[in-house]
Amino acid sequence: MRVVMTGGGGFIGAHLLARLVGAGMDVTLIGSTTGKSRYTESLVRAGTVRFLRCSDTFADEDILRPALAGVDALVLLGYVLPAAMGPGQRLSEEFALNVSPLIRLLRATDTSPRHVVFASSVAVYGVPRAVPVRETDAPSPKTPYAIAKLAAEESIQLLCDAAGSSASILRYATVYGPGETVSRAVPNFIRAALAGQPPLVNGGADEHDYVHVCDVAEATLQALRRHAAGTYNIGTGVGTRTLDLCNLVLRLAGAATSPVFRMTDRSEKPVRVVCSTERASADLGFVARRQLSEGITEEIGWFRSEAEAEAVPTAALAIA
Repeated sequence: MRVVMTGGGGFIGAHLLARLVGAGMDVTLIGSTTGKSRYTESLVRAGTVRFLRCSDTFADEDILRPALAGVDALVLLGYVLPAAMGPGQRLSEEFALNVSPLIRLLRATDTSPRHVVFASSVAVYGVPRAVPVRETDAPSPKTPYAIAKLAAEESIQLLCDAAGSSASILRYATVYGPGETVSRAVPNFIRAALAGQPPLVNGGADEHDYVHVCDVAEATLQALRRHAAGTYNIGTGVGTRTLDLCNLVLRLAGAATSPVFRMTDRSEKPVRVVCSTERASADLGFVARRQLSEGITEEIGWFRSEAEAEAVPTAALAIA
């Protein structure tokens, strides 16, 4: 299978790329860089996967069209983080950086790919009225990021329907695991624990569905292989409170410290986002296999090995 992929050097993308290569797929990465993953860079250097350098806005159709001709599938994992902070400007940048480019990319195919896989997010549900949240529940995005993800979903589905192609829309839950470096709860708690500093917790009562990156990569591979047409939640179906997650990290890291709580609005109800995975199980054969404690232990080990290899600073902490 000939696959063109965006985001192959990112956190999830590098793990998926390993699965695609292992499955014998012919992969071409496109974008302005190969990303931060040393593994992805090594595959490109070895010629195991191809890399086509182009603008992240995919405005250079003369470069893209030859690479896209006759491709079997597009796997869209790329995401460009806007610099703007205000909601209005952030929303504008989300569309300019992460929605319009996908439309250009799909339009640049002379012969449309038979299948498209898009990495979306359970953030499109906003604050669910009930859990577990199901794919049939109405989206209600509350952030520029989530609004843009939903717009991208709808745009991809519209263009694929018009071209006679199929699309897998994968709404990932909270993904964690080795290679995660952005400022989110799991890596922030791990950095604090390894630095011997108290993790900062916002309230701690919110409940999220934490799914290991290897499980996410497997679900994405199965959606690609099966040309699964539809929208799928990719999670575990199990919720974990933020405070419980923090305490788990501290225990598994052997840290002799306790969380510090940041004051929050006590009038706000805790947010619960836990996924139903029945549809993914039925159509993709997907079952999340990593237990949270196992996955957290693995990620702690990764952070330790990175610190030893590169003297990665662990003192710069952000609020989770």
